Amino acid sequence: MSLFSTAGGFSEAPLKLVTVNFSLEFRDTAVWTDACATEVMKIRNKRCRNWYEGVLCSLLLVGTPVAGIAAERQSLDAIAQAVREFVISEQPSDSDIQVDVNPLDSRLRLAPCESPLNAFWSPGSRSIGRVTVQVECPGPKPWRLHVQSTVTLQGEVWVLSRSVQRGDLLDEDVLVRQAVTLGANNAAFTSLGVPVTDLAPWIGYSFSQRVSAGKVLNERMLKPARLVRKGEAVLIRLESAGLRLQTKGVALKDAAAGKPVQVRNSRSGKVVDAVVVGKGVVAVLN
Repeated sequence: MSLFSTAGGFSEAPLKLVTVNFSLEFRDTAVWTDACATEVMKIRNKRCRNWYEGVLCSLLLVGTPVAGIAAERQSLDAIAQAVREFVISEQPSDSDIQVDVNPLDSRLRLAPCESPLNAFWSPGSRSIGRVTVQVECPGPKPWRLHVQSTVTLQGEVWVLSRSVQRGDLLDEDVLVRQAVTLGANNAAFTSLGVPVTDLAPWIGYSFSQRVSAGKVLNERMLKPARLVRKGEAVLIRLESAGLRLQTKGVALKDAAAGKPVQVRNSRSGKVVDAVVVGKGVVAVLN
């Protein structure tokens, strides 16, 4: 038995468990129920005659999550769309790309992002096949999420027609153009690099590893070749007014194709600025 104060004094009554069926609705930022509203009126009009029902409603109000706040969360569809747009933007524009984003956990409760979502490759992720994209919210309530996807790329790429050794220079003679489907189950794609589609900028680069025939040529297989080495003889070319002059010199540092380098003219001893245009060949900058 418990003693409770009422308007008329003290009374002893057993504490009853009252089951209240109620429907939720929003009133400002709180959760309200029709049953609780009814009990509040009883409390007011009947001076706490059913005070324990009012207490129960109060407990319901305290213990019930604020549904309005819970409903305010970041759209998972928007996150998936940000991943798709980022992956597509990172691939060759003339390729047929399919991006399948792994379903996100529906239990995620991320604060709504007030700024556009940022997306970029997660550290160590490849760009084709099974990939991982990091999505971030830069707003006042920042959060970060790693999203896994499967990327399939269909298009024409360069494939090695024969095996090459580390240090070999890239040349069209070792390549064939081939239409392929690249993805998680394609054995031809085994590294993390982006397939080379525009070959011209890569001609003259050297292979950073041994690569077997049949592999798709990708950027990580290549590195700028040191076509000029410090202390070695070079051929210096100078083109001016339609005339081409050339003389011998010595490179003052290592340099790769297309990179600037200083060379010393063997005849005059003068140091000139040049750019590497071939193996052991430099062109004087005008």
